[in-house]
Amino acid sequence: MNKIQVFCDFDGTITRRDTVDFLLSELALPEWEEIEEQWVKGEIGARECMSRQVALIQGGWGKVRELLDTLNLTEGVHDFVNWCRSKNIPFVVVSDGIDRVIEYILSKNGIQPDAVYANHLIEDSAGAFSLQASSRPRLANCQSGVCKCRLVGQQAYQMIRVVVGDGRSDFCWSKEADLLYSKGKLSEFCLAEGIGYNDFNTFFDIQDSLNAVSQGLYAPVVFNKPLLPLAVPALAPGLSNLPPV
Repeated sequence: MNKIQVFCDFDGTITRRDTVDFLLSELALPEWEEIEEQWVKGEIGARECMSRQVALIQGGWGKVRELLDTLNLTEGVHDFVNWCRSKNIPFVVVSDGIDRVIEYILSKNGIQPDAVYANHLIEDSAGAFSLQASSRPRLANCQSGVCKCRLVGQQAYQMIRVVVGDGRSDFCWSKEADLLYSKGKLSEFCLAEGIGYNDFNTFFDIQDSLNAVSQGLYAPVVFNKPLLPLAVPALAPGLSNLPPV
């Protein structure tokens, strides 16, 4: 059986709503919208956009936490992560969002991924925020804080690379995935680009699909890339195939 690893986006995928957009709309100074427009027009990259916008969020972590407590998760994510663990399938969160936000929401909901890759939030003594882009290697033309393509495209992954996502930050690595689960803008992009994908609404959908794949039942699933037989030993308990955070 081919081994599987799941790479999952966070905002709009694990959460029903994009946490960064939510925080900006509720807590940031109005200039964040002008910065957003510059990014949409392609005048600045995602890394610069996020860094400038996060610095505009007011109220410190206390206000941020109050808002995060109102957010809903996509149905089935807790069960899905537990299922992955029971099957020795590594589940990692890869996001161009904010590490402290992601870790808070996951911890609050009892969800334990094998790793989280995201931008690092810094708060000073006055409650002002700044954002530090991920220090992980990125492709030369990558404008994001976290280079999803570099992470999922590493040759060390001798397994079925499953990508789960929903939006613009997932466009690039959707092409690298062996097996893609998508919704929203990502599905629209895949249709336009001819990228093979599988629709999902809840993580129960993904679990049912991957359960079939784990049993070698590939017919009901759309693969983005041809599936090749891989002679890969089972992962050790420490999941050594994962790159360091």
